[in-house]
Amino acid sequence: MHLRRLIGLSGALSYLMVPAGLTAQVAGGVELYGTLVNAEPVARTMGGLSLGVGTPYVGIRGSGGLGISSLGAQTGGSTQGPSNLVWATNADLLLGPVNARLGEGFMPYAFAGVGMESSAQPAAFTDAIRTWSYGGGMQLALGRLLSVNGEARSRHLAAMATPADTQFVRGIEYRIGIGLHFGGGRQRSSVYSRRTSDARRTSDARRTSDTPPRAPRPSPSTRTTWPVSTTSASGAARRVVPTAEQYIGTPYRYGGTSPRTGFDCSGFVQYVYGMQGVNLPRTSRQMAGSGIAVSTSALAVGDLMLFSQGGRISHVAIYAGNGRFIHSSSSGNGVRYDDLGTRRGKWFADHMVAARRVTSDGRILVNAFAGGALIAFDQFDPPDSAPPPSR
Repeated sequence: MHLRRLIGLSGALSYLMVPAGLTAQVAGGVELYGTLVNAEPVARTMGGLSLGVGTPYVGIRGSGGLGISSLGAQTGGSTQGPSNLVWATNADLLLGPVNARLGEGFMPYAFAGVGMESSAQPAAFTDAIRTWSYGGGMQLALGRLLSVNGEARSRHLAAMATPADTQFVRGIEYRIGIGLHFGGGRQRSSVYSRRTSDARRTSDARRTSDTPPRAPRPSPSTRTTWPVSTTSASGAARRVVPTAEQYIGTPYRYGGTSPRTGFDCSGFVQYVYGMQGVNLPRTSRQMAGSGIAVSTSALAVGDLMLFSQGGRISHVAIYAGNGRFIHSSSSGNGVRYDDLGTRRGKWFADHMVAARRVTSDGRILVNAFAGGALIAFDQFDPPDSAPPPSR
């Protein structure tokens, strides 16, 4: 009875820990594991299954296992004692990147929780000892789906309440498992795989220096080709923000051009304008050399906001009005709104160097957006260095 109640409580907590607004970020995994507690004179070995779910860096995990407990040496002799069927369950709070866009590399984590286990030599299978525990572990990611996990747990008696509690075995519990992960729009973790990621970025930029990929888009019946009249361009500018909002929560990906795999800043702008039938060039630097320049103090909805870091234009966003803008930001973990009036927004305000408009008040655009004719493609836009969003 106690075992069923704890498993049900673990499942309910896993559901309640995930607010509806964070659904797009939810990830989790299933793990097959084995444990060993070698506390003289008792050795306990078990195998089991765990289910974890949560948002990046915070999650909850429920697990349960069955095994045997053996008495290593009898008092006054050296004979091997009988083996007993034992069980243990845990409900843990996880702190660490185990639910964060899985990539290659080691990812440390910590946990604390409550549980139940049978006594070392149970008189009845349902005898339960209530415990609390804490510990830490390391996850080695083997690509986007698989991982190998190892951890150590220090388990303690919650309260002396039943005769079974007198058989509580103190000791460090060692656990190793193989995990299968799902959800969360996973991609490489920038924290724990930075060296590998930087190397691939450099390699990708070299391979695509002549022919950068174009964003996959729908094929509308009428497509705008620049230069154009202001009527159709103005309509595209008004519609682009509602279109962009549909992709809030899509993860950031260096060089990304698709909602299926993620966007970088210019890939996102190119994609959403492409859905309105407007062909933009590939990078923020190319976009800065096209269209009509406007003052950064006179922005209109749909204008392109251009930001510089490291002495060159390297980030682009779409102005949404009232100081707000929408973009794909590496520091913001993907497509999101930011506000120039916030602490994070001040970084963008300080780095904004130009703005371009796809319409121009009764005139015709004099520069061609399509193909980025004025500035050739050289490399993808790098991640931005803005402070992370406030939690």
